[in-house]
Amino acid sequence: MKKFDLNRFGKVTGRLILVRRRSLSNTFLGFAITFFIIVMLNSQPFNWTALSHDDMAWRIAGAQGLINAICLVAFFVIATMVIKDLSTRQARISEMMLPATNLEKFLARILLVTLVFPAAILAALLAADCAQQLLNMLIHHGGRASLIGMMPGFFLAGMGPSPLWVKLEGMLLFNAFAVLGGTLFRKSAWLKTLAAMTLIGIFAVAGITLTAYLIQANTDYVVYLPDSPRYILLNNIICWALIILMYWGSYKLYTRMQVINNRWINI
Repeated sequence: MKKFDLNRFGKVTGRLILVRRRSLSNTFLGFAITFFIIVMLNSQPFNWTALSHDDMAWRIAGAQGLINAICLVAFFVIATMVIKDLSTRQARISEMMLPATNLEKFLARILLVTLVFPAAILAALLAADCAQQLLNMLIHHGGRASLIGMMPGFFLAGMGPSPLWVKLEGMLLFNAFAVLGGTLFRKSAWLKTLAAMTLIGIFAVAGITLTAYLIQANTDYVVYLPDSPRYILLNNIICWALIILMYWGSYKLYTRMQVINNRWINI
């Protein structure tokens, strides 16, 4: 089995969803309850007075920032759990014995943590939004507002003025790093990946700042960030190179997974 087969890939993905169905159910219920509580606390549930739709929208808007932050953190943490179900020896043996290629099995896991789990979180947000609208209509005499209706504009505005494709590129880079950490670290992958990302960010910013300072202080050059098309193209090339490199590294780590591993990394 050296060729990629879509039918086999679909079966592997379906099996993986069945294996992780309890995690998916817990994710849906946990996020639905969390989102519902956050929205209700921002809609004055103990003030049983009539409110207009505009008043409700203004009150519920206060929950958007916290919910967006929770979703962003969840997107990172879930991606680090790409092989969380392979923590036992029997689970790793079962994974290796699957009649599918390593690429098919790995892509199924990427699909699960990148699309399926986020879809469960979006479904939880939809359920929480419907529940809060029904309850607020009873509390505030018909006054209600949809959180989901306001989310897209708020989310895009909160990520800055850059184009949508740049935001998606950044999220993909974010996901690739989380998946790499999830396949590299054996236990508490999300915590170790977050620590690694923090340290890399600190050293990168410190190195760039120190280099710019030394150039500025000891030479006649002026340090600045150009915004020419060539500079933007170079940034995109570097970004996509890092994304491809991290996904490729994750795949290589996955293919070298061992049945017996007592170390803190999956090598």
